[in-house]
Amino acid sequence: MRSSRLWRRVRSLSVRLSLAPEFGIFFALAALVIIFQILSGLFFSSGEISGATTTTSTIGIIGVGVALLMISGEFDLSVGAVAAFVPIIMGELIIGLAWNPFVAFLAAMACGAAIGLFNGAVTLLFNIPSFITTLGSYFMINGLNYIITGGYTIDIFGHGPLYAILGGQPTGWPISAPFIWMLVLGLAGAVLLSSTQYGNWIFAAGSKGGAAARAVGVPVRRVKMSNFVLCALLSGFAGCAALAQYGSTSSGFASNYNLVSIVAAVLGGTSLMGGRGSVYGTIIGACVLGVLETGLVLVGAPGTWYTVMIGGILVLAVVVNVRIDSIGNMLAVRSGRD
Repeated sequence: MRSSRLWRRVRSLSVRLSLAPEFGIFFALAALVIIFQILSGLFFSSGEISGATTTTSTIGIIGVGVALLMISGEFDLSVGAVAAFVPIIMGELIIGLAWNPFVAFLAAMACGAAIGLFNGAVTLLFNIPSFITTLGSYFMINGLNYIITGGYTIDIFGHGPLYAILGGQPTGWPISAPFIWMLVLGLAGAVLLSSTQYGNWIFAAGSKGGAAARAVGVPVRRVKMSNFVLCALLSGFAGCAALAQYGSTSSGFASNYNLVSIVAAVLGGTSLMGGRGSVYGTIIGACVLGVLETGLVLVGAPGTWYTVMIGGILVLAVVVNVRIDSIGNMLAVRSGRD
């Protein structure tokens, strides 16, 4: 009798773990950290931790918006260009027009929101795949970035409160403000997704094209439009945080993050088909990419290997997620029969 109860508990636990999108990627992150520490002996130094968290923060902040949008059934391939455009506007307003940094930041973020609104409007009003809409936006914004900067770097070496809030580093800490922002925004996104009606709507909007959600009164278009705007806002915020941290930006900043952020989301268990995903998993996925980039440099591997490995990781993550779905469904069915 006891053995039967124990077996049911173990099987129930296995179902929950198999259905948790964060389960596998967390152990992958732990394994990477251990491997790079063994190979180099230096990974836990403050300098390497700082490098890994700096890379992670930009990917993670963008990834939160990308994950929410993907769960609702849409894509945004313009996030990398937006992450460069918004801080460029902020920098030009501060340097060229001598605007107050806080006002310049808000105005630049409004420009980012306008891009998200444009992407959502074109996609939803004209029934165009978001892949095409945002790919077009990516090219247009990239061109604008180059036109505005002329191909030159924008340098802002300020020491005001805005720069400290967005990109400062607490004394004695190996992590900077952007990483803390990533954790805060990730927690907010996770709570939004798991504990609010809007979060339920996000899942419903991305499930099977949203047809069932519309039938029960879910405002699918409004949800998707909101997520387009939120995705663009978070991308712009990530760029502004990086500008405040580094003191400079350029038209080429975050140029490949439109795809890297999708990799982080997929690594964390977000489905490319919509209707399933995790913000916590996306943050862990971003950490994996940050650790991978820093670790490869630390052990002396050529930088090109990072790009190669990202492609391989994406394919592997999709395969693993499909298998986890199958195993989880099978275990859930068996558990239900018992």
